[in-house]
Amino acid sequence: MRSIAPGARACLVAFLAVGLMNLPAMAASEKPLGMIVSAEHARLDNANAVNGTNLFSGDAIATDQGGSLRLKIGPGQIYLLSSSSAVLTPDENGVRAKVDRGTLGFSTPAPGQLEIETPLGVVRGADGKPVFGQVSVLSQEKMRVSSYEGTLVVEGINGQEKMIAAGETYDATLVPNAQTGNNPPPKGVTGAGINWAHVAVVGGVLVAAGVLACSLWPESDSTMGCW
Repeated sequence: MRSIAPGARACLVAFLAVGLMNLPAMAASEKPLGMIVSAEHARLDNANAVNGTNLFSGDAIATDQGGSLRLKIGPGQIYLLSSSSAVLTPDENGVRAKVDRGTLGFSTPAPGQLEIETPLGVVRGADGKPVFGQVSVLSQEKMRVSSYEGTLVVEGINGQEKMIAAGETYDATLVPNAQTGNNPPPKGVTGAGINWAHVAVVGGVLVAAGVLACSLWPESDSTMGCW
């Protein structure tokens, strides 16, 4: 085996040294997407979630049974309830949280900077005004979307849109064809469709909404009060 010439060896060492010096700078240049505000029985990737930890693109967050996790995302917040998981990625104008399972609450005064991705579509604020909502991924074919403040729009996987006004809750179910309820699909829409069913919000749902309101709007001027 040939040995490396002294001059070549020196160049190789210098190249590796420069590369190692640049690694911290590259890591430091990546902008965090958010920060953990509170965590209980929650995980960040494969480690326990710790208050004050910054979150970066591709970070997976999850809660165990009975756990919870609250994050500061730009001017807004998101909140994972028990047995839930999501992944954060940068979006064109802000952050997108992809919900894999469970329930995610969110609030933001700048809805253009926060989107919630689900197996059935993307949820965002509809009119640029502050929003406070909740998304529950019940399966890969069904989810529930609630708006507690502001209007939400769900852009379905087939291009259809559903508006959800404040105080409304809807169940969305994926159907094997583009027929949605009793109405034919819009012109040009093909493939799977989404059937929307209005849900009456009563009892425990109101309690859950109140818990989320206190968690997501601790210093807000929202009309929802905490006890």
